[in-house]
Formats: sequence, C-alpha cells, structure tokens
Amino acid sequence: MSHDLYVYPETFDLDAFHAYFRSRPHYQDSGDLYQNEDTGAYFMFHCEEAPENIDEGEEPRPPHILFNVNFFRPHTFGLEAEIEIRAFVERFNCRIEDPQNDGMGDGPYSREGFLKSWNQGNRFGFSAMGEQSSPPPPWGADPALVEAIWKWNYGRARLQETRGDNVFVPKVVWLRPSPDAAPVACATWTQGVPTIMPENLVTHLVLVRPKRRSLFKSMFSRSKESADHEIKLAGMESGIRLRGVEREQVEGVTLVTTPAQEPLDVAAMFAGAWPTPQIGIVQSDEVCGADLVELMRKKA
Repeated sequence: MSHDLYVYPETFDLDAFHAYFRSRPHYQDSGDLYQNEDTGAYFMFHCEEAPENIDEGEEPRPPHILFNVNFFRPHTFGLEAEIEIRAFVERFNCRIEDPQNDGMGDGPYSREGFLKSWNQGNRFGFSAMGEQSSPPPPWGADPALVEAIWKWNYGRARLQETRGDNVFVPKVVWLRPSPDAAPVACATWTQGVPTIMPENLVTHLVLVRPKRRSLFKSMFSRSKESADHEIKLAGMESGIRLRGVEREQVEGVTLVTTPAQEPLDVAAMFAGAWPTPQIGIVQSDEVCGADLVELMRKKA
C-alpha cells in the first residue's frame, strides 16, 4: 500500500529533473530515490516520459512524475515527503493529480491537502495491517515525541554545520535496553568528544569509550579484539548533571553540551568494568505514534 501522486511539470525535461535531484541532499545516484539516513524516511519520484502498461481503452497519461511513498509508516514520512514535493512543484511549476480518497484531485498542490490525504491513507494502512495476523505491530510512542525526534534528526546536519567540527551533534536513535524491553530514545556520547544533545527528547545515553584490554591480554594474546570500542547504556540524568555540562535553549529545545576536558565525575562515569550490553537497535520506521499502532490492535 502506498500514497501515489501524479505530478505534471509545465515543461517535461528529464535532464533538468535529474540535475535538480542531484543538487539536493539525500537523493541516490539514480536521481529520484530519496533516502535520509538521519531520519530513516524514504520515497521516490519516478519520471515517466512515455505511457507504461496502458490498458485497452484507457487514456494514456501525458509525461509526468509519479511520486510514491509507502503507507504503514510513521506520520513523519509524510512531513518529510511534503517538503520535497512542494519544492519540486514550485521549482517546475507543476499541477498535480491526487487519486486518493479525499485527496486534492486534479489541480494545484497544497501542503494542507497533501498531509490530509497522506494521513488518512496512512491510518487506513495501519487499520488494514491489523487484519493481517503475520506482521508484528511497530512500537508505539507519543506522536509528539516521534515528531520532535524526527525534527531533531532532520535538522541535525544543519546544526552540525553551524556548530563546526569541534563538537559532535548525534542523531537520536531508538534502542531496546534488553530483549524484553520497549525501545527508548537515546543519544551517543563518546568519551573525550564534546557532544550536543537534546535534553528533553532522550531518556538514555549510549556511552562509548575505547575498548580496554587487560595487561595479560595485551602482552600475550595473538588475536585482535573484534571491536575497537565498547558501549554502555546510562540514564540521561546520570550524565547531564555532571560538572562542565552546559545548557542552552534553542527553539524550545534544551541543548546539553558535554565538556571537552574531563572533570573527575565525568571520568568516573566512563571508568570501571562494562559488561557486554544486550542492546537492540530499532529502526526509525519501526517506532510510530501510539495512535497509529492502536488502529492495528482494534482490527486484530
């Protein structure tokens, strides 16, 4: 199931379209596949210059761009897709055809119309998936938190560029602390690396330090360790109350910046023996608003 949108540029110019896609971030080498590694969002603009698979008696469509984004995804896929659709429509002076129920129909594009059509279709997709017995439901979370984390990750690269190379801006990721646990929102803090984190979006820190080998292993072991670093999951509160941690407010988000130098309490946080973690990575498209997940449960 997917949301399909037909886009008709005023002038159909394949070279201009592909040059446009190549000029924007997150488009793959083929030009029309969008995939943002920071947010996990993906969708496609497919250029159709000649009619394809025309049924007998069917009127062929003029050259167009077929936009496609899958349903059964976090609602933030629609927010990110809307940014790219609107930019393309404005750049090439397009009209659109939205064949979805309660869609925009045939005419001008509007942000409100697209998001209404996408959200209704996506909710239907979740309801339909609830009638299937095989797929497990995605994890449910506060929709406002899902959107806030998407917004942080979407702007992460821009914030990194603004702050420069002397500080690291991590993306927020979802991790399961143990095989039985629900995912939690985390940011990475590497020892000795000043890091900016959104205090009110994450509950846990993934601490990272160089792997420490015993003196015996260092002297006598002939095999190399399988990893150069080791990690530990810690509560956000345990790390942000330490000396040297700074705070600032930016667009309603409290940013925490860890120190470049290690005060004693920071050094203590990264010290000691760390057991092998049981952390499990959860992909961003596997955590959706709890309202969407509930639609599946009602149908199950």
